[in-house]
Order: sequence, then C-alpha cells, then structure tokens
Amino acid sequence: MASTFGSLEIAKSGMMAYNAALQTTAHNVANIETKGYSKQKANVVSVVGNKSSLTVQGFGVEVTEITRQRNEYYDTKYQNTTSTYNKYNTESYYLKALQDYICGNVTSDEKSRMTDSFDTFNSVLSNLVGNPNNSTVRTQVVTTAQTFTEFVNGVAKNMQQLQEEANAEIKSCVEQINAYAEKIASVNRQINTIEAYGTNANDLRDQRSVLIDELSEYCNVEILEKEPADGVGGTQYYVYVNGNILVDTYNTNQLVVKQKDTYSNLGDVTGCYDIKWADGSGFASHSAALGGKLQALFEMRDGNNATIVDGTVKAYDEGTKILTITDTNCNDVTKLNIPDHDGEIVINNRTYAYEKFEVKVDGDGKFTYEFQLKDANTNLMNIAIDKGYSAYVGTSVNAKGIPYYMAQLNEFVRTYAQEFNRIQNEGLDLNDEKGIDFFNATIPTTGENYVMSESVDGKDAGFTSVVGAANADGTYTGSYYYMTALNLCITKEMMDNPSKLACKAVGENGSSVGNDNGDNIQRLTELKDDGKMFVHGEPDAFLQSLTSALGVNAKKASTLAKSQSNLMYAIDSNRQSVSGVDEDEEGSDMIIFQNMLLNQYKVLSVMNEVLDKLINEMV
Repeated sequence: MASTFGSLEIAKSGMMAYNAALQTTAHNVANIETKGYSKQKANVVSVVGNKSSLTVQGFGVEVTEITRQRNEYYDTKYQNTTSTYNKYNTESYYLKALQDYICGNVTSDEKSRMTDSFDTFNSVLSNLVGNPNNSTVRTQVVTTAQTFTEFVNGVAKNMQQLQEEANAEIKSCVEQINAYAEKIASVNRQINTIEAYGTNANDLRDQRSVLIDELSEYCNVEILEKEPADGVGGTQYYVYVNGNILVDTYNTNQLVVKQKDTYSNLGDVTGCYDIKWADGSGFASHSAALGGKLQALFEMRDGNNATIVDGTVKAYDEGTKILTITDTNCNDVTKLNIPDHDGEIVINNRTYAYEKFEVKVDGDGKFTYEFQLKDANTNLMNIAIDKGYSAYVGTSVNAKGIPYYMAQLNEFVRTYAQEFNRIQNEGLDLNDEKGIDFFNATIPTTGENYVMSESVDGKDAGFTSVVGAANADGTYTGSYYYMTALNLCITKEMMDNPSKLACKAVGENGSSVGNDNGDNIQRLTELKDDGKMFVHGEPDAFLQSLTSALGVNAKKASTLAKSQSNLMYAIDSNRQSVSGVDEDEEGSDMIIFQNMLLNQYKVLSVMNEVLDKLINEMV
C-alpha cells in the first residue's frame, strides 16, 4: 500500500529535479558567448520503489547527473586540422616573405627584381662591345655590377633576418607549450578534486578542452584519459606531443630550449635553438609527426631540401683529431654549403663537432674531406673505419626553407662569378695588363678581397675552410667556397679603376690584338646566354626557375592554409551542432521546465487539500 504522504515526496522530487534542470538551462544561457563552453543537460530518471506481487510503486523522479554534450571525434578532428592549418599558415608567411625579398612586388608576367638587376648589368656590359675603350661605359658596367651584388647581399641578409625571426618564434612556441602544459596539469587536479565527490566537473573539462585546442596550434596533440583501474583515485590524463609525454595528470615534462654551439648550414645565423625534453630525452625537431606552427618554423629555419655531404669514414688521426671522409656525394664547390667552422658530423648516430675542415681534390676532381674534430673516441673511430661506416655533415631536413634558398643563391653567384672571372683573367685590360678578378668576396675579419683560386682545368682547387695567412704581397688566396650571397662584391681594385676590365683578347704572341679589340668583352656578354652553365640552362633561366619554384611553393602553402581553414570551420560547425548552446532551444527548455515546476506545485496544492480533509475534517 502506498504511503499516505508518498505523493508529497513524489511532488518534492519533481520540484527538485526540474529546478535543477531549470538551473542547468539558465547556466547554458549565461555561457552562450563563453569560448569552448559545452551545453549541459540534466539527466532525469524515474525513481522506482518497492515491488509487490501486484504493482511497482513509483517514487517520483531524480537527476542522476549533469553531463556536457560533447563529441570526442569532432574534438580530435578539430585539433588535428588546427595543427595542420597553423603549419601551412606559418609556411605561407615565411615563403611569401622570401618571395618578396627575392622577387619583389611583381606580377607573374614581370621579371623578379633580382633578374631585372642582373639583366641591367648584362645590358650595360653589352654596350662595351664595339666600344671597349669608353671609360664612361666601363664605369657604368662596374657600377651596375656593384648594384647587382649589393642587391644579392641585401636579399641574403634579409633571409638571415627571417631565419632569426623563425628562431625567436621557436623559443616563443616552446614557452607557450610549457605554459599550456602547466595549466592543463593544474586543471586536471581541480577536475579530480571535484569529481572525487561524484560530481561532473563539466566547466573545468570545457576549460581543459579549450587549452588542448589552443595547444594544437603549436604542435600535434594526442590525448589519453584513463579511469582508475580499481575505481579508487583520480582519472589519469595524458597529453602526448611528438611521441613523448608532455602532461602526466598532475606532472609536466617541460621542453627546454638551448642555443646551439654549432651550425647546420653555411650562412646560418648564430645561436639557433635546439630543443630537448626536461627528462633528458631527445626531441625530434624535424619529425613529420610534430605538426603545427612549431614544425613549420623548424622547416623554414633549417630546411635544406635534405642536401648534406655524406661519404665513408676512411681514416682518423688520434693526435691531430683529423677525420678523413672519402667517396662523398659533393665534389662541386659551387654546391658546397656545409658550415666553415663549428659544424657537426654524424657517424653511426653519434654526433661530433668539428672546428674546421679541409678539402683535397684528386686528378679526377673528387673531393676528400678532412675534418678537425673537437673531441672524439678513438676506439669508436677505429670501429667506424673497420666497418666502413658512412658519415654525413649537417642536418638533413626535407623541406625547402631558408637554407635551401640561400644555397641556391650561393650556387648562382659562385658559378657565374667563377665563369666570369675565368674569362676576365684570360683577357687584357685597357693597359694591356692581365685581367684581374671582377667578382670577389669580402673577408669577414679583414674586409679585404680574395684572389680567387682556380686550378688548370677550371675547377676549384682544394682549400681549408678557415681563411689562412696573407700571401707575401698581402693578398689572400681563396676558394670559391668562401664566396656566398652574403659577401659577394666587386673587387676593390676594379671599383677604383674600371680600366682593369679586360675587354681585349690575347693574341698568339701573348699580347693584345690591338686597342680596339673587344673580343674578350664579347665572350663575357655571351655568358648570360650560356645554356650549359646550370642544369636549368643559362643564368637567367636559373634565376627564373628559382623565383618560379618559390612562387609555386608559396602559393601551395597559402592554398593549403585556406583549405584547412575552411575545413576547420566545417568541423567546428559540426562540433557546435552537438555542444553549442542555441538561444532559442534554451528558451523553449526554460518554458518547459517552468511548466513542469508549476505542475509539481499543483500536485502539492491538491495533496494539501486531500490531506487537510483526511486529517482535519474526518471524525
């Protein structure tokens, strides 16, 4: 038999349940504009009482829990897409900056500023053909050549500044990642503290989801949440970044940034940051799984299109610490871009720092490299020699970042300057003296010029990476390896005296054919049309190919960023359809719950009259 006052208890349960539902709805409405807030719902169930042979007596209704409406699948998709978008968006920014530096603000039908500057120089140079003794034109040639070299220097310096910017951003990203890790660990503690009492910490879980969303802008993020195995204790919450644990519930494994003492590529800025985990494990900075803004920054800062010098370990001298590498893949000084000092060489996954290196060239033009190591284990070196281990110099990063485009400029200036100087040195100047180097490089320590070395067959001779002592006449002999886009210049003596330009060809007896002879200048002007100088053809084609490839890469990154942005919007829309708060829907729910509460009041009113009759008016 039902309790006399049972109906009152039922009405009471209804009042409490629908009051909780109404409060939940009010909470939803209050957080319509709150970032990352998920709609909450009061889960109402019937309370079943005792069972007899005839009937099951109901005891009203209760709210079992208040849950947030969330779809983890959409969360994961959104975070992955956010990471991809920020990777391409960051790449787009840096590639567009490179494009502005190299190409300038030109349309697809116009020449890049670098190509235009190079063509201007060759146009003025051609004016000397048939008029080699004109001092005014000679001066114009030297001046326009200087303008071209200064433009190349400016592009290279801007690229270094861009590399410094990427390097600084890497440090900033790491600091942000560490800050998010600390916040997530703190929120985990709060969540477990609240949920230990059987209450869902919905708002805190939303805050944690927002933190994960924001963290995914910097790198790919993987989440694992585990309930306690025995049902005792708090939930375990793990955040993985690049294959390692960043957050372990209440603890964080911070990322540590440290400036490297070594370089990866010739022309790299000083103090590039390296990253390690605080627990001492290594951080794969160039992993394709890293993702996000951080991956793009590393690729733009270090990307050399996987161009490194590799070979076989041949010998090691314990006394001098000189390591010899043979059978290398790079036997062309114009394409050599390993650091001239404080570089790294890797043997069997062990990294060794070197102070400098020396190149020796045999009769077949093959290079033998001798690296002056800073420190090494003799036993390990002997094992490497016995087993014929391979070795490589620098860091292989399969991306076309700043070092790649710097290397392309280096290859251009070295190749063209070497060919130009070779012809220039074969001619005679206005005073019938042997021609001197036209293009040169500035020695960083002294500000002087080199006398560029060249072997009999036209190939660059062996050299030591560190500039040695001056010659007896005060000059410095230098390899074309020393010439880069950063220090390309016109020989000072040529700048001071344009009559040194060797316009005249040498006759059979070693003298000029005559003062009016301009055969040598004709050969110099034909260099711009030399289709065999580069793989892409003539010098103009090389520059056009460089700028076109850069434009394509920049456009591709921009297009992919836009595509990922649209995808993010679509995924977020689907996510909001589940977790978002709809103002009209919540308004409708409020009316429903208000009516349900009024109904409970009516039940109370009716039961009050019934009990009043039962108790007070029956005799």
